[in-house]
Amino acid sequence: MNHETTHETTADQPAAPAPRQTTAYLKKLFSQVGFTIDARRGQNFLVDLNLIDLVVRSAEIGPDDVVLEVGTGTGVLSERLAAAARRVVTCEIDPRLAQLARDRLIDRDNVTLVEGDALAGKHRFAPAVLEAIAAGLDAAPVGRLLLVANLPYCVATPVISNLLALPRPFDAAVVTVQREMAERMTAAAGTPSYNGLSVWFGAQCRGAIVRALPPSVFWPRPAVESAIVRLDLEPERRATIEDLARFHTFVRAVFCHRRKLLRGVLTRLAGGDRERARQAIDALFADLGLTAEARAEEIDPDLFVRLERGFAHAFPPA
Repeated sequence: MNHETTHETTADQPAAPAPRQTTAYLKKLFSQVGFTIDARRGQNFLVDLNLIDLVVRSAEIGPDDVVLEVGTGTGVLSERLAAAARRVVTCEIDPRLAQLARDRLIDRDNVTLVEGDALAGKHRFAPAVLEAIAAGLDAAPVGRLLLVANLPYCVATPVISNLLALPRPFDAAVVTVQREMAERMTAAAGTPSYNGLSVWFGAQCRGAIVRALPPSVFWPRPAVESAIVRLDLEPERRATIEDLARFHTFVRAVFCHRRKLLRGVLTRLAGGDRERARQAIDALFADLGLTAEARAEEIDPDLFVRLERGFAHAFPPA
């Protein structure tokens, strides 16, 4: 676990326009400062300026909005976010990149750069990040919270999932992720990409892929394709989930056996007397209009919410 330090960017006078982030520019910059790319941290830099601008435009940032960015990099996207938002909280785990970003953002007094890991383990955000977000929202009480980032592949799932689990989740997100993940985030029930992640996101958000990105628009080139995805929180649908943590646990458990008959999976999850469990599950299925042949991969997110609620009521924790 890296130690988090928070820095406000300040300046006495505006800086000259920053250079374009091209492959040649990055190679020269990194050579000058002795920076070596760390593939373990998913350090692939978007070098197509038009696509960087597309990420910003797709977020539809308003002047009162607070933006969270995870993976500051050299600060190119952060700079554009700061020009549009009330406040930007940006996180960078690599101290060498954090310093490069700090130099680039020196004239942006609405940026808080958190140096360190954005996550404190797999299931929660680092306190420094949460504190910076809270401070930004306090300063912009009518603004939205947006997640806008070129997310490192290795942290994309926990970053988005953990934000959705917070009492105050994001209102919208525009993120660059691995294309396979983008397809899972937006998949419909019954499609090959549909999984537990699809249910977790789909029960709370409306999602769409904005643009598929080939490896050639990054440096170094990743081995896989990427995509820009937009998620919009739907508060009324989210409010139908009785207990977010309980729902998340249920979905993960069920999708460990996504192709098995759901009736059998739930019977095993219920534990205790098998016959009693089957009778209760059959009654729940009848109420929801599910057949005995139903499988998890066929159940849409809204029906999953009702299924989890009914299961929790039928089999409360001891």
